[in-house]
Amino acid sequence: MDINTLTSLIKASNGEIPCDLSLQNAKVVDVFSGKILETGIGIKDGYIVGYGDYEGDEVTDLDGAYVSPSLIDSHIHVESTVSTCRVLSEAACMHGIGSMVADPHEIANVLGSDGILYMLDSSEGLPVDFYFMLSSCVPSTKLETSGAVLKSSDLLPLYDSERVLGLAEVMDMPSVAGCDEDMLKKLLAARNRGLVIDGHGSELTKRGSNIFRTAGISTDHECVTSEEAMDRLSKGMYIHIREGTAAKNFDAIIGLVDKDNLRRFTFCTDDMHIDELHRNGSIDALVRRAIAFGLEPVDAIRMATINPSECYGLRESGAIAPGYRADFIVLESLSDFRIRSVYKRGLKVYGTDGVTFDFSSAIPPPIMSTMNFRELKASSFKMDIPGTGTVNLMEIIKNSLLTRHHEISMGKSSDFMSDITNDIIKIGIVERHKNTGNVALGLVRGFRLHEGAVASSVSHDSHNIIVIGTNDQDMASACNRLRETGGGIAIYSHGKMLAELPLEIAGLMSGRPLLELIENVGNLKNTAQVVFDGLDFDPFLTLSFLALPVIPEIKITDKGLYSSSLGRFIGLFN
Repeated sequence: MDINTLTSLIKASNGEIPCDLSLQNAKVVDVFSGKILETGIGIKDGYIVGYGDYEGDEVTDLDGAYVSPSLIDSHIHVESTVSTCRVLSEAACMHGIGSMVADPHEIANVLGSDGILYMLDSSEGLPVDFYFMLSSCVPSTKLETSGAVLKSSDLLPLYDSERVLGLAEVMDMPSVAGCDEDMLKKLLAARNRGLVIDGHGSELTKRGSNIFRTAGISTDHECVTSEEAMDRLSKGMYIHIREGTAAKNFDAIIGLVDKDNLRRFTFCTDDMHIDELHRNGSIDALVRRAIAFGLEPVDAIRMATINPSECYGLRESGAIAPGYRADFIVLESLSDFRIRSVYKRGLKVYGTDGVTFDFSSAIPPPIMSTMNFRELKASSFKMDIPGTGTVNLMEIIKNSLLTRHHEISMGKSSDFMSDITNDIIKIGIVERHKNTGNVALGLVRGFRLHEGAVASSVSHDSHNIIVIGTNDQDMASACNRLRETGGGIAIYSHGKMLAELPLEIAGLMSGRPLLELIENVGNLKNTAQVVFDGLDFDPFLTLSFLALPVIPEIKITDKGLYSSSLGRFIGLFN
């Protein structure tokens, strides 16, 4: 802000000059006092300048409607929506989202600091403010081949951006506990700047959370039980209650929230597909659920506004008060929290006419293809089962990022394809960054895939190609299709492509318009209903996390099967 703008704001606040917008007869949600204020609001140059009766170039009588601060998603991976920031902002602003705190570590794992710069550049001037945390673990571990490595020195120049708020989710517990020098430098770079350090405390012990807090980590979105949340809470951490497409922790945590501790809780989506966000909402849906659970509406709104604002130091967001940005939503009722209109910097961006923001100048630049692997054949996925000893099997858990590790007996097979009767199919990882030729194979249970194959270039965190299938040829064909299109998701059966979702931006995102992208995602999910039996979870997001070895119990990378409980790679056969 410059001196001329500040002068204008003060004069408008004092009534010396008219406001740009005067809202009359409003019921303001005061997140500081917890009260509802019946008053007018003056807005000038995108800022709220006061409560009361103000003259304005534009006057809007709200006729007793409620005004709430715009909502904040406290932790999201934009790439997991499969859309760009531009497309995501169009969907999000309809649901009252004014700001998102994003960790770009998906694209960073593919393109390094260039990927983070791409996200910063492509998120300018949108109806949603995108703030970024700098990816702390690229790669997340040394257990897989990533497209990039980000050292502490690579991150330092990125702190110059005013939209960088700190260090993103630290998930490499061994490096923190072992005082790895570069990890400590990353922690100190954020800590010494007074910035936030996010945590990723999946199944973290109480000793582990002690270590995290000592290291300066102050948030966690991985709490899946109230006991875990209470442990973090008692140590002064913010708890981001997560409800995404695959990981759903709202029901397990919300009962812990009370008047004494609610200011340490926020809401986040983490990983959510664009069609689900567009259809059902995101943070607004969680506010509604919190109210339905029994929280006072103002308290639920606090968790989605001022709490994340204070957590991340967003001094001008999260409240309806003088000096705050005029980012707000208008509602007829707090109890059902249905949004009538949305304002950004005092300008309406969503209302009865739909989204009114002009996106024509917000087209992101293209990114070259990142599919760097040779053409595959059916023989690339050939598996011989010796029939002696046991086989290490991965079992998925619906709506969870966790898996179970089983040791099972299987009969001898010189060319095993699948055991559909027992819901056992192949899973493979194809390295796509360095053209190493790495192809790792395993067996997985729980998908109920009865025909064909599904391949995806979205596989956390290094985003190599992950594929499941009932036969080798369809697995190879699906992977090769991604090689042709620059990445995405492809479903093949009997040698034919049934559906695909091209993700040409780093193999992670699509730049297609919102409704076209949603239709494309819908076609993919409809096809999934054909090749999977009794589908009652999102198979694509579930599949995407089976390559993340930091989450228990057993995962697969391009280097093989990894047991987190044993802390080492294991063979397919024992």
